[in-house]
Amino acid sequence: MTSELSGALTLGKALRAAAAQLKAAPTPLLDARILLKLASGLDDAGLIAKSDDPLPAEQANIFSGLITRRASGEPVAYITGIKEFWSLEFHVSPDVLIPRDDSECLIEAVIARRAKDEAYNILDLGTGSGCLLCALLEEFPLSVGTGVDRSPAAIAIARANSQRLGLAPRARFVVGDWAKALEGGFDTIVANPPYIPDGDRPGLRVDVGYEPANALFAGEEGLDAYRAILADAPRILGSHGLMVFEVGDGQAEKLVEMVTKTFPEAETSTINDLKGRPRGVLADRKSFAEKD
Repeated sequence: MTSELSGALTLGKALRAAAAQLKAAPTPLLDARILLKLASGLDDAGLIAKSDDPLPAEQANIFSGLITRRASGEPVAYITGIKEFWSLEFHVSPDVLIPRDDSECLIEAVIARRAKDEAYNILDLGTGSGCLLCALLEEFPLSVGTGVDRSPAAIAIARANSQRLGLAPRARFVVGDWAKALEGGFDTIVANPPYIPDGDRPGLRVDVGYEPANALFAGEEGLDAYRAILADAPRILGSHGLMVFEVGDGQAEKLVEMVTKTFPEAETSTINDLKGRPRGVLADRKSFAEKD
C-alpha cells in the first residue's frame, strides 16, 4: 500500500490523496473518484454523504492497489471493466478498444440521415466491444445488425454486451477479415478501424499502449484498414446505403478522396466531434438514388 493511503483516512482525504498521486493523468480527480467507488461500493452520492467517514482498512488496501495500477498507466476502464458509451454500459477488457466519447459523433451522423422508424440492416466493421452497433440498434428499434471483428475474444465481449443490453435478438457477431466473407445487402455500414500510422507508436500515451495493437495501427499512413474495407464496400453497401467511418487526426481529407473514388455518385462529407475536429467521413448514396 502506498504511503499516501496507508494511514487511517476519511473517504474525502483518501480521494484527495489518490488524486494527488494521479496528477500525471489527464483526469486525476475523476479517475480517483471512479476507483474509490469501486473499492468502497458507494455511488457518487454516498461518497459525498460519507466523505468524513473513515475508509475501512480492507477497502483502503483495495483502493491503494487500484490507484497503483492507474498510476502505472493502466486505463480506468480496464481496471473497472466497464465503460459508458451513448448512455449505455459496456463491459471491456484489453481484448477490445475502450469506447471513446468522440466516436458518438458517428451515431449522431447516422441518426441525422436516417429515420428511426424504418428497418435497416446495419454492419459494424471492427466491432470491438460492440458499442457502435449496440448504440445504433438502441436508436433504430426496427433494425438488425452484424458486428465483425478479427478477434474471437472481441466477438465474445461484443456478443455478451448485446445480451446484457437486451439487443441480442437483433444482433449477430462473427469473426472475420473485414467484409471479405460477407454477402451484400447492408443499408448502413459503420467502422472505427485502426488508423494510427505505425510510426506514431513511440509517441502515444502510456495508457493507449494497454489497448490491442491490431485495433490501433494500420500501416505507414494509417490507411490500410480503410483500403481493405473500401475494396469490398461497393459490393456490400446497398444502392441507398450510408457508410460512416471514424478517422484519425489529419486523415479526413485523404479519406474523403478515397471514399469519393469508391462511391463517386454519393454525397460525401466529414463529421466533426464535440470539439469541432474532423472525426468521421460519410458517404450517403440515398440522395443520389432518389434523383433517378
